[in-house]
Amino acid sequence: MSKLNKLLKNPGIFFRDYFIKKYPLSLDEQRHSLLHENILIENDLRLYDITENESNEPVDVVITWVNNQNPDWLAKFEYYKNEKIHDINPMSIDNARFEDHGELFYVIRSIQLHMSWVRTIFLITDNQIPAFDLPSKVKIIDHSQIIDKKYLPTFNSHVIEAHLHNIPELSENFIYFNDDVFVARYLPKSHFLSGNNISSLFLNKRNLDEMLQKGVTTPTLTACLNSRKLLLKKYQKNVCTPLVHTYIPLKKSYFTFAWSHFNFEVNSFIHNRFRDDNDLNLATFLVPWIMYFEQQSVLARDICYYFNIRSAFANTNYNFLSTKMKNQLLPHSFCANDFQSKKDTSSKYKNNLMIFLKQFYT
Repeated sequence: MSKLNKLLKNPGIFFRDYFIKKYPLSLDEQRHSLLHENILIENDLRLYDITENESNEPVDVVITWVNNQNPDWLAKFEYYKNEKIHDINPMSIDNARFEDHGELFYVIRSIQLHMSWVRTIFLITDNQIPAFDLPSKVKIIDHSQIIDKKYLPTFNSHVIEAHLHNIPELSENFIYFNDDVFVARYLPKSHFLSGNNISSLFLNKRNLDEMLQKGVTTPTLTACLNSRKLLLKKYQKNVCTPLVHTYIPLKKSYFTFAWSHFNFEVNSFIHNRFRDDNDLNLATFLVPWIMYFEQQSVLARDICYYFNIRSAFANTNYNFLSTKMKNQLLPHSFCANDFQSKKDTSSKYKNNLMIFLKQFYT
């Protein structure tokens, strides 16, 4: 009878709730219902509190960043791009892959605000320094400190990521960020690393085979498929699931493991200055899955809003995040991805992003 009364008195609300339950609205890549997000996050936090077993191991953060407006970097990019322009996948040199909008300031601020337990933030760059004052916790690491000079300069993020374990003084357990990933709320260390030093693995609901069937093969998808072949060969497991577009808990020793077990395949691609068909994505696919099969990680939840800042849907995400901040119902993270510059030649999307980030982290 209560449903009938609701229908008669508030038909708009009745049909709204009916369709939300039947077709749950989800903004994150693990596809949690928007209505259930906070319940799930609060219950996870209670479990962390119950165990009272936070790891004593230090945890660092690693961020890769580039400023494509830097004249020296731009000159190198144009030189090597023109050297083999006919052999490069256009997606690998799309300006959106390298464009700096000023978001790095807020990535670092989000870590400082919500992950104060992080020991050191390593910023990986190509001889570049951000325009803002860096906190004392941040250390700049040049590509030449971690990558053999014969492979430099490189404009291939897969190559850079394959060498993260070479960062001087990097902790065994670290968290990898792209420069478009932001922490939205307080996150304890146990969200990433349990008391017995088992890492979290944040899996996407997408499927590699379904993505392949759609007919658009991106360099990232190709690197996942290449990595999947190696995992199948070693573990007899056919991995179909990529990771959520958010931060990634990693272990330094398992990069060494990957280089050791797949040395030929790794060495076959690290000379690629731009993303190519034989790439592997160690940090965002191969190493996390190796850790899982070697019982060094467990499946975990991370509610991350992932969206393209050049799409009309970006404003929907900004509005949801702003509303959730007012109501203290925020997700764990969000990824404000820049994808394919040809889709938007205006600067409006940049302004919208920076206006939102300034308000959100003030």
